[in-house]
Amino acid sequence: EAITGVAGNVDSEFWGFGGASPDNPGNEPFMKWLTQVSSTGDEDIPRLFSTSYGEDESSWSYAAAARLNTEFMKAGARGISLLYASGDSGANCKSGKFTPNMPASSPYVTAVGGTQPASGYPAPGSESAIGLSSGGFSNYWPMPDWQKTAVEGYLKQSGIPAPEKYAVNTTGRAFPDIAAQATDFCVTPFGCGVAGTSCASPTVAGIIGLLNDVRLQNGKPTLGFLNPMLYENAGALNDITTGSSNGCGLFSKGWPAKTGWDAVTGLGTPDYAKLAKVVASLP
Repeated sequence: EAITGVAGNVDSEFWGFGGASPDNPGNEPFMKWLTQVSSTGDEDIPRLFSTSYGEDESSWSYAAAARLNTEFMKAGARGISLLYASGDSGANCKSGKFTPNMPASSPYVTAVGGTQPASGYPAPGSESAIGLSSGGFSNYWPMPDWQKTAVEGYLKQSGIPAPEKYAVNTTGRAFPDIAAQATDFCVTPFGCGVAGTSCASPTVAGIIGLLNDVRLQNGKPTLGFLNPMLYENAGALNDITTGSSNGCGLFSKGWPAKTGWDAVTGLGTPDYAKLAKVVASLP
C-alpha cells in the first residue's frame, strides 16, 4: 500500500516466504528469499525490494550473516536495490547496551529510519526524528569508506551518547542510511494510526522506484546498490536535525538527530526532485 501510494504507475508485486532461518529458528527465512532472487532471471526479477522486518544482529551467527551479505552483494551488482526497515526499538537497549539490528546493519543494504511531523508540516524539512527509529553501529561489519566522513562528523558533535557507556562499536557499519515518515499510516485492515519503520521503508521504495523509472526512460540501467550514491549526494535529502531515538528506560534518549548524518534518521528524507536530477546525470 505504501509503495503504490507513492508510485502508483510502477508495477509492484508481493514476495512472501514461510518458515524460519536454519541458523536460528527464531529468525526470518531470508536465505529462502535470497535463493529465489538469485535463481530468477533478469527479465523477471524486480529491481527493488523493501523488507519491513529483521532481528538483533547478535541473533545471527557470523557465518550466517556473512552468507546473507554475499547474496546482498550479488543483488546489488545485478541492479537490484535492497531496502530494510531499521527497526522500531530506538537504540535497542538490551541489558544497558545499544544493540544493532540485522539485516539493517549490513553494509550491502540501505537501512531506512523514521521521522514524524514537526511544526510547519508538511512543508519540506518539517520533520523530526521519531523515538522508535532504530539505528547504531554494527558489531560484525567494519564501517565502509563511503560513510566514514559523514559518520565521523556525527561522532564529534555534542550530545552524542558515550560509546563506552553503552558498549557501542563506533568503528562498525553505521545505520540507518536514510529515513521517511514512520507514523500515522493507514493500512488495511488495521485502519489509521499505524507507525513504524516498516512504513518508512516501503515509502522510500516508492521514491526509488520512480527514480529507476527516470533512468529507464532514458535508456539507463536501474540504480542497484544505493548507498555510495546517497552519501555522495547528501544535499539531495532533507536533513533532519531535531528529535532523538529512544534509549535505555522510559524517558531516556538514544541517538539524537544532528546536522548531517545521524544514527536515527541517517542522511535524512529523500527529496525526489533533487534526486531525480542526480540519477539522471549518472551513467
